[in-house]
Amino acid sequence: MDPAAEEVVRDLVDTLLQENLFGFAEGDAEPAGHDEWRYRVAGVEVLVRAGGRLQKYRYSRGPVRRGTVELTPAELLRLLAVDFPHAHSVTADLRVAVEHARVTLAARHTLLPQPGGLLAGERLAATRNRPFHPTARAASGWTEDELATYGPMRRRPLALDWVAVHTEFLRHGTGGGSDRIADLLLNQRDAEQLADALRRSGLPPGEFTILPVHPWQLEHVLPTQFADEFASGAVRPLLSGLGRFQPTASLRTLATAPESALHLKLPLGISTLGAARLLPPRYLDNGERGEQLLRDLLDRDPELRARVLICDERTWCGWQANPGDEFADRPGHLAAQVRKYPRGVLEDPATIALPAAALAAHEWQLLERPILCGRDPLAFFAELARLFLETMLGFLRYGVLPEPHGQNVVLTVRNGHAARLILRDHDTVRVCPQWMSAAGVADPRYRVRPGAAQSLSLESADRLIGYLQTLGIQVNLFAIADALGRHYGISEETLWETVRTATTEAMDTLDLPAHVAGTVRRRLLDEPRWPSRQVLGPLLRRGPSAGVSMPAETGSVPNPLLESPWTTG
Repeated sequence: MDPAAEEVVRDLVDTLLQENLFGFAEGDAEPAGHDEWRYRVAGVEVLVRAGGRLQKYRYSRGPVRRGTVELTPAELLRLLAVDFPHAHSVTADLRVAVEHARVTLAARHTLLPQPGGLLAGERLAATRNRPFHPTARAASGWTEDELATYGPMRRRPLALDWVAVHTEFLRHGTGGGSDRIADLLLNQRDAEQLADALRRSGLPPGEFTILPVHPWQLEHVLPTQFADEFASGAVRPLLSGLGRFQPTASLRTLATAPESALHLKLPLGISTLGAARLLPPRYLDNGERGEQLLRDLLDRDPELRARVLICDERTWCGWQANPGDEFADRPGHLAAQVRKYPRGVLEDPATIALPAAALAAHEWQLLERPILCGRDPLAFFAELARLFLETMLGFLRYGVLPEPHGQNVVLTVRNGHAARLILRDHDTVRVCPQWMSAAGVADPRYRVRPGAAQSLSLESADRLIGYLQTLGIQVNLFAIADALGRHYGISEETLWETVRTATTEAMDTLDLPAHVAGTVRRRLLDEPRWPSRQVLGPLLRRGPSAGVSMPAETGSVPNPLLESPWTTG
């Protein structure tokens, strides 16, 4: 089995086991030597290993067989999920995940993190993408050639297309330059070229705003989604092939080339993880509200301020022709957001910045020298886990939780030490109004469609802590632990004990209010079971989301900070 298929089938088998879909966790195991078991269930056979603290078994190595036939990830799921309504679309995504993983792995280049840029870390993160999600490597809607052309392993900078949009149909952020995004992103020569194109168009400059558009989006999506606006002249193509940008792991976020503190986020009419990669104005507005909340807490709390930096994401512009568009997804196809990294992060020659998700990539042969600098990997992980938990619990004391998964948390490293965290993508800063009120913190008053299911303002602190347990610890920290364990041979038992120690030390350091400390201790350290993030079952039952929210549900796993309940064999 080639490496791309191996990684996809690993995530698929592990997910089938954890979510116990089709009774997959109820198979028969017999010893196969070398700490492996031959696992038989639903007419298939695979080699598994002890699953650690979250599940009884995990995938060990391929192939997965039915009789003498070796099964691809898509074939395995198609065999099992024959009665599920959306099996076809999910198996198609698994097939694309393997194809796209091959493209990404074959084109790896410039993966060595170093001061002055984030691109190497973004490319590392892209080699695994969202950990433990079977379809994570699939950009649904793109061919292999399109991923090679527009994906993070692209070697040459990407030029963008530019459109003029009648200003009366646009909504702007409060950040400086929201009405002149082009001026922030282009060098003088390119800016003059764009201004000349506007003059030649004959459009009144005061009535139109220039927006960047991803070239794939302009070719494949906007002519359909905005056909009426193109016909009326409310949206007009202005110039193609201008500027220099490099795609990052998220695909819709682009770094400037040469790298600077500015990144550009553009919508794409494709899906990843079962959700569309769009930028609806309500998300951009909620992101501003979440960012301001984080900034207010840093102003209030010097200990948090010493650990955390915040990206500025208040500069944005998006389509909203009328108030009725606020909760629609179509406006999310035409928008742009500029992200500004904190001053000094990329300019410091002694600091390396990279997404935490890069540390979950199975590329520690590259990471070892620039990140560890000769230090013990377990000591580094302990330091990282404590920094992460001190940060997240430091926000939780106010009833607030930034998005904790590894794509949204950037780590700075100095001389082999985890130094600070940089938070980005503020549109999922979650809150518990009850705890906020107790801490004297004002509610951000998120704009949410009336009656819609939402995960921003939560009625209970237990639910808020649940996002730390699932996205923060099981997806972010455990993904890093998984990569370190596989590369250095560190046992999962040791890594989970390290997380438990980091949790207790963080709680002692922070001296949390009694009602917060009691609830956190109960949820994290005492209760026998934790919530878990279920992703494959919801995809099979509901299919890909029609909007921008990833299909997911909450399941249950043993508390990984307690002794394992499993006996294998």
